[in-house]
Amino acid sequence: MKKLGTFGGVFVPSFEAILGAVLFLILPLLVGAVGVWNVMIIVVLANSATLATAFSIADSSTNVRNVGAGGMYALSKNSLGIAFGGSIGIQLFIAQAVSIGFYSVGFAEPLQQFVVRIPAVADMVQTYGVSVLRQKQVLATCIGLIALAAALIGADFATRLQSVIFVVLVAAVAVVLVSPLFGPQYAGEPVFTSTFLGSGLIPGIGFWAAFATFFPAVTGIDAGVGMSGSLKNPSRSLSRGTFWAIAVTFVVYIATTLVFGLVRHDLLVPSEGYIPSAINIFAFEPVIMMVLLIGILFATGSSALSYFLTAPRTAQALVRDRVIPRPFRFLGRDFTKDGREPRWATVMTFLIFLPVIWAGDIALASLIVGICFLVVYAWMNLAAFFERISGNPSFRPTSKGHWLVSLYGFVICMAVVSLFDFRIGIAILAAQSLLVILLLKFRAHNMLEGVWWGVLFSLVGWGSRRLGRIVQGTKNWRPIVGVFGFADKEDETARLQGIALRIGDNRGYVALNLLCPRKFDPESVPQLPGSRLIRTAEDRFGTSIRSIVQATVPGGYNFNTVVLPMDSRLNLTDLIRDLISERVNVILYRHGKVEIGAGRIDVYWKGQENGNLMALLAYIISHAGDRARNPDVRAIRIIRKLRIEEEKEVAHEEMAELIRGARLDGEVLILEPDEKRFQETVAAHSSDAAMILMGMPGETMGAVAQAFQLDELFFTKQIEAYEDFPPILFVKASGVFDLYA
Repeated sequence: MKKLGTFGGVFVPSFEAILGAVLFLILPLLVGAVGVWNVMIIVVLANSATLATAFSIADSSTNVRNVGAGGMYALSKNSLGIAFGGSIGIQLFIAQAVSIGFYSVGFAEPLQQFVVRIPAVADMVQTYGVSVLRQKQVLATCIGLIALAAALIGADFATRLQSVIFVVLVAAVAVVLVSPLFGPQYAGEPVFTSTFLGSGLIPGIGFWAAFATFFPAVTGIDAGVGMSGSLKNPSRSLSRGTFWAIAVTFVVYIATTLVFGLVRHDLLVPSEGYIPSAINIFAFEPVIMMVLLIGILFATGSSALSYFLTAPRTAQALVRDRVIPRPFRFLGRDFTKDGREPRWATVMTFLIFLPVIWAGDIALASLIVGICFLVVYAWMNLAAFFERISGNPSFRPTSKGHWLVSLYGFVICMAVVSLFDFRIGIAILAAQSLLVILLLKFRAHNMLEGVWWGVLFSLVGWGSRRLGRIVQGTKNWRPIVGVFGFADKEDETARLQGIALRIGDNRGYVALNLLCPRKFDPESVPQLPGSRLIRTAEDRFGTSIRSIVQATVPGGYNFNTVVLPMDSRLNLTDLIRDLISERVNVILYRHGKVEIGAGRIDVYWKGQENGNLMALLAYIISHAGDRARNPDVRAIRIIRKLRIEEEKEVAHEEMAELIRGARLDGEVLILEPDEKRFQETVAAHSSDAAMILMGMPGETMGAVAQAFQLDELFFTKQIEAYEDFPPILFVKASGVFDLYA
């Protein structure tokens, strides 16, 4: 196929799709309903939405070297990725195909009253009792078959045919614009007056109802954009052709509104057997009426033909990107092996819109398709908006758009959806969401593509820069957790990551760092998702951890909690002392014989220094994950073993007050003092727990929490004593947490 330029490839299809049945058949009625000035406001407001969409199209099309086939599908896919773009493409293809059905009915609407006057047709109608609806359906099917034949012959032929239609349509518009100069008559009286109709004459049709009726006319820009794969220079032609089509048709609608505003008032009001339309207004002027009739027929026929070109090409693009399931991928092929025309998709397009013609309720189909197009335009604007705010260096369009323009286009498109029927709009968005989920799972491997990373990066960066200006006190404390594991111990590190994610799930931030000895080839090391590989010498693991913890995280905040494994390659006593002195909470995780995920969390409370942090961590862990499946995991038990000098009732009241004041879900268990070792006490009361939290072995030196003394031999001996217990978190807080905040 010969490549098309801006005029023939974009401007003409868009021009013909915009200036269709609404201009000749509906605009006079709207002028009579709300007055010429309100209609002009409607034209301006409706065109502002498509103008904003045109800027978004220009942003997207001038930012890529090769747009590809598929029109708005191709543009949205480049920005939003294959999952979101594919859902838009499927929706767009169906909307384009169904559009042919009601454009064909629009063709049959004015033609039926003339065809039925042919004697042979009249006799047939009378003999077989064919209803007016059936007559229109037969005519609509005929125009659909003609458009099918033209599309199957090839895009070159269809494009040449559109050029002829363009000339006829321009002539019909010109006749309307100059008609006041000829002084046309209706039933012996002048059609035009000398004053404009300022206010509406038809009760029951308000401004917004008129707006919703008119708006579908301006959405015809898709007919030109859909030819993106057949253009010589799509980046240039899509933007210029769309802008010119919007500008020219805007002037035409404003001018024709003024012309219809001068029409005699009684001709703008419906009556029995009479509906205000360009044909009926000039019914007593045969030459003008015939030119308008031919123009209407050519306009609606051209719109059907335009979508017969764009819909199959959208389907072909979906096939090439493997969006459509395998059984339907024949839609991307031609009848012949070497052919490039999507003729099978053309046949499928015909099979989609044919039932629409014969369904009878063309108004509902028109409403659904109109909303589908609006949702696509909304996504097109939202894609350009995301590109603008993401700040991605790859987004370098040559157009001069602005994010406010694209945001306005999105808002007004969704507002018009609510004007049409918000219930249908919600249903369409729900169907699109389902498509996105399916495409994410089966096509995109559950990974979003496109602009989303840049958008989230910008949002996170914006938030991070402001976090640095806010004091993180006890009131808004969140765990910013650095997890350190060894790359050669995958299972152990995965468990470390699991517990850290439970601490940071929805309430904090977790970074997994894999310590990898230099003797290992980094390519051979299995790396957990989201982890960072830290290659270092065997004797410098602790130094690497210290450096990473002290380094500033982007945004100006640092790790406040570190989770470490029990590994002999770490000099834990020195490392823990150094981290505590840097005001970092330290958690040693010892995996036990019981898996995490159900049951009870036991917290051994020995005072506010560690106890408050452990209680807070227990609350966070118990509320992480799927609470519906593991309701028992929310159970927290605060256990306090008394010293000889402490009274049980007083201690119980203190702990109960702590639970109430701190707003924690849990129970209190007070243990009498005895001669048992602490390990024996834990074994007696917590062997069935899902997890145990206890203070880290060691002694605090003075009143400053950061001064912490560890004896390596004692520390190691104490930790090893808990080998056969449930999973244990040994916690050392770097300060005292206020649970009452």
